[in-house]
Formats: sequence, structure tokens, C-alpha cells
Amino acid sequence: MSNQLLMPKLGLTMEEGTLIEWYIKEGDSFTEGDLIYSVETEKLTNDVEANQSGEILEILVQEGETVPVKTPVANLVGYEGDSAAESKEEASQEEAEPKEDVQEKEVKKAKKEISSDMKVVAAPKARKIASDNDISLEEVAAALGKSRLSVSDVEEYLASEPEEVEVEVKKEKKTAAKKQSSSMRKIIAERLTESWRAPHIYLRREIDVEALMCFKESLKAEGRNVSLNDVITYVTAKAISDSKKVNTVGTGDGEFEVAEDINIGLAVAVEDGLLVPVVKNADQYRIEELAAKSRDLISRTKENKLTPDEMQGGTFTITNLGMFGVDEFTAILNPPQSAILAVGTIKEKLYIDSFNELQQKRVINFTLGLDHRSIDGATGAKFMQKFASYIENPYLCF
Repeated sequence: MSNQLLMPKLGLTMEEGTLIEWYIKEGDSFTEGDLIYSVETEKLTNDVEANQSGEILEILVQEGETVPVKTPVANLVGYEGDSAAESKEEASQEEAEPKEDVQEKEVKKAKKEISSDMKVVAAPKARKIASDNDISLEEVAAALGKSRLSVSDVEEYLASEPEEVEVEVKKEKKTAAKKQSSSMRKIIAERLTESWRAPHIYLRREIDVEALMCFKESLKAEGRNVSLNDVITYVTAKAISDSKKVNTVGTGDGEFEVAEDINIGLAVAVEDGLLVPVVKNADQYRIEELAAKSRDLISRTKENKLTPDEMQGGTFTITNLGMFGVDEFTAILNPPQSAILAVGTIKEKLYIDSFNELQQKRVINFTLGLDHRSIDGATGAKFMQKFASYIENPYLCF
């Protein structure tokens, strides 16, 4: 029974996927649960597992190719498909015949088929390897006692030199890594091009974070594992709930709507680019719960273990380059979102207080990027005003 592997639909909005790497080759068999290939969509790479046993007969989509969902990527043959009737007949014979070594029986049967000039079945790649090495498939089949040959069978017969095989494997892995990297950069380029079509405006504000840092330290003293990023995310969710117009997203038809749910994307730098996992309903978490959720998402982002749905549905994004010593920066919008908050580094600043004395405080430059088609400058300014009040007085969030 012939069957096909299809490009899976890994997310609600997924329309196409890029096949990054095949983990098995033509002619190789696999069992349920084995990893067959990896596919990339929306900058995220996922491994595809087999949901049944089978054998790859022919690969239809090569590494690096992008195809729509449900497109056949390979033809496969099930273990019991082509010989189901034959297997049943053999089973009934085994019940009536005296006990005999099963493996020896299979070898005898295969040799009998080969000696009777029956056609040897082999994957295209296996045939090519045999041809390149000037050997006949019948010769390999007779030596191994098999009528169906995989690539590994031919390679076993050839007894290829280990050094050559190792070099080839390393080369294949390096090529696959390059394809995966270039695929991610391609998607990033497409998203950036789409983003720049929106008229951006930016609102910058230097905010005193002394109270915020003290609040964070008090949480730490209580044994609560909450980072500065977690506190900023929590404050942002609270400010959005008070200024819902910044929670606007595009509908895809040139229109915009204020999203009901506050889903905050957290920009995470990875080796080949940037990924944005989404904390859904961020305003409904307690601060410790939000911190735990963020840690889990960020950790799995760096390990490339996110699901596509965990990167979709964002309504507002936070990006932080403060850990790299960046004072301030302007971030590009993440479509279809209409707002993004850029966080700079913590700086020490001198000022003169109301008693005319020199004091020192810690500040952070926050920059709000907006899509001017959907959000006016005054709306953004009101959000920044509310956001600053919570940063300077974090206990107001509770």
C-alpha cells in the first residue's frame, strides 16, 4: 500500500512550510514516533514525527524547498502494505508447519525470489549508489538475502570507508544548517519589508526606575523569582489594560481593531535571528505566574522547542537591548501589531532635588513605536504617561 507524507499544518495561520532537513533517506524505514524531517514556518523549526510505521520510497520535496501545507513531501510504503495477503498466507502456513527459524525462513524465501528472476525493489537513491559503484542490485540482494533494498543495505554491501562517510555526513549537516539559517533570514526580511510599509512614529521617555528596582529587590528578598524584564512586562500589561487603544492589530484587509486579549510578545535573540514568543492574556497573571510563564517560553525559544501557536496572536511586543548597554533604540513594528516598546539600559543620573542638593538616581529610556495609521500620537502619549506612573510607583499595579 503506497501512501504519502504531507506538509503538516502546524499552526492556525500556517499556509506553507520550508523543509529544512531530512533525518532519514530514501529506502530507509521508520517506526511510529521516529523523527522524519524538520520544517520551518514563521521563523520556527519543528521536528515532524511519524504517526505510523513505513518506509521512504521517494523524496518529493528537497531540503530548502518551500511548499503549501498538505503538499506531498514523500512517497512511502507501509511495512504490511505490499505484502498483506502474502503475510496472511505465511502466517497460516506457520501454524501448520513444524517449528523453523523465522530469520532463516525469510532469507530462504528472499533468495528463492531472487533466483527466480523476480525484480529487486530498491529506492531511486539506492539504485544510483549501486550504479555509481558498478554493482548490480541483484548482486546486493543475493548477498544480503533481501528482495527489497534500502540505501543502508547498499552502503553496507559496499562497506564504504568510514572517513569518507563521516566527511559526507558533516558536509550534509553543515549544508542543512546553512539552509535553515538562510530560511529564517528570508522570513525576517519579508516581515521587515511588510513592517516598513507602516508609517512609524516614536515616543521616547526617560523614566525614574529607583522605585521599580527597589520593588524587584523586595520580591527577591521574599524568595520570589522575578526578573526586571518580568516586572516591566507586568507593568506594561497593566498600562495596556488602562489604555486599550495601543492594543490594536491589523485585520488583514487594511482595517484595524482593538484586540480584547492582551497578548504580549517577548523579543528573544537566537543564533540566526529573532523570535517572539507570546504570553497570552498577560494581564490575567499574578507577577510570579507571569515570570514563570516568561521563563518557560524564553527557555524553549532558545532551545527551538516552541510550537507555532506560541508565536502567534501577539497584540503588543516588548524588546530589550539594555543588557547590551544600549541607551535607547527604535524598534520595528511586528505586524499585524501596531505598537512595540523598546527598553534601554539602566543608567545612573545626577540631579538636584527640591532642597537644592545633588542626588543620584537610576533611569531607563523607553521608546514606544506606533503604527500611525491606527494609533495617534496623543493615544501613545497617554499610554506612556500611565506606563511611567506604574514604573515610578509599581505598587499601584496591585
